[in-house]
Amino acid sequence: SSDLEEARLCMMGVPAVFFYLTKFTLDTMDRDEHGRPDAESIKKATLQYSVFENYISALHPGLINAANWSFNDQEVFHLRKQILKAFRQLEASKAAGGKVPERDKPLFKVYVYDEEEVPELKPLLQSQIYCSRGQWGTDVQVHDFFVTSNYQTDDPAEADFFFVPGYAICVLEGNLYTLDEVDELYKDLVRALPYFNASGGRDHIFVFGSGMAQSVFQSWQEHIPQAIVLTPETELFNDFAWVAEPPFKTWKDVAIPGSLDLVEVIGALEKSKPLAERRYLTAFFGRQDKVRGPHPWVGGVDVRKEILELKHLPGTEDMNFGDGATLEVMQRAYGDARFCFVPRGKSGWSLRFFEVIFAGCVPVMISDKWELPFEDFLDVTRFVIKWPSAQIGMRLVNYLRSLPDSVVQSYMDEAKRVRCWFFYPPKKLDVRAHLQRGHGVCPEENGQDAFRGMLRILQTRIRKSRTSSKSFYFR
Repeated sequence: SSDLEEARLCMMGVPAVFFYLTKFTLDTMDRDEHGRPDAESIKKATLQYSVFENYISALHPGLINAANWSFNDQEVFHLRKQILKAFRQLEASKAAGGKVPERDKPLFKVYVYDEEEVPELKPLLQSQIYCSRGQWGTDVQVHDFFVTSNYQTDDPAEADFFFVPGYAICVLEGNLYTLDEVDELYKDLVRALPYFNASGGRDHIFVFGSGMAQSVFQSWQEHIPQAIVLTPETELFNDFAWVAEPPFKTWKDVAIPGSLDLVEVIGALEKSKPLAERRYLTAFFGRQDKVRGPHPWVGGVDVRKEILELKHLPGTEDMNFGDGATLEVMQRAYGDARFCFVPRGKSGWSLRFFEVIFAGCVPVMISDKWELPFEDFLDVTRFVIKWPSAQIGMRLVNYLRSLPDSVVQSYMDEAKRVRCWFFYPPKKLDVRAHLQRGHGVCPEENGQDAFRGMLRILQTRIRKSRTSSKSFYFR
């Protein structure tokens, strides 16, 4: 208890210990005659670092820099890069030793730009730890995945894709840059990418993990119109009233899941009741206000308002509504309802969808133009009800009541079978991986996770020719 009290009083003391412990392990690890580090030392350093990272993940980089300890956000960036490089070496040695399962052998190669090759990346790669958490964490998580996986290649000549990292929404919402500054940063970045022009960007991958999608880079249509975008958003963002056409293009872009934290997944699973024990017909916990209404220019139905109006209808006492509740209260509500409303909010996509799926609640999606992740290989009609926004009312309530238990159970069973495609697992040597295994969350051997789903779709986007409409070629 005295150690806990000391940790409470000295907030940066514990992470500082693990920061320097990690550096010491990296600096003193044994290496073979080829200079390759010892596998056990890599595992040790990676676990030490993950304790450090999980401890400070909620801290804005400004707080870290202002803490007057002996490390700052830039030093954390460099230590993190060392760890990811070491982790990749460990994965490469496994592959060389034939220890990679057949399903995980790379089907294509990805070249990952970094800030040493392209200095214009530096401002967009700030605050990696802070940016790796929360619903926008996909920007960092996908970057980490490619940097550490066997899909990465250091040879651009053999690359099928070129991955361009950047944490646009995080540096914007973290008040590091304004929207106009983010736009200028991306314009400078694209102009500096050495392999972009060969294909006109058709083989370049960007991640924009928020409802803004690629519109957070306001000049995207001029600079990356043909690039592949990974994003959860396939519709419009209300704050961008002037954007009236969804940027998402089904022929090139990939709809990916939002980032639901492991702790949230565990909480949802633990509160999921069997169908026979669920007391409520429906659940919806959310607010209705102007920013979560129809798109200002395109218009449409105020979906949340219409949903909340349902509680005033007669005979709807078994419909659970709430606002401003804690995560635990919401999870209990989702785990105690047969159906959960997933309406449009500030944009088309909603993290609520992934929350209710893991709570075993059948999602009733009321967001007309949102296309769910991985519809290319998942039959979403088997585990999702998508209802037209123009028909919210007693007709919807009566329809949900009419579904027999056998049908509801079939929705729940199918969701349970496929929901791990929507989960981003922690890295294998992260301390949270122990938490994942301990709670039996999406075991690796079932072959489903968001990264694998993303790779499966990207495989269909491979082009044999590195050409564009501006290319000329002859013998």
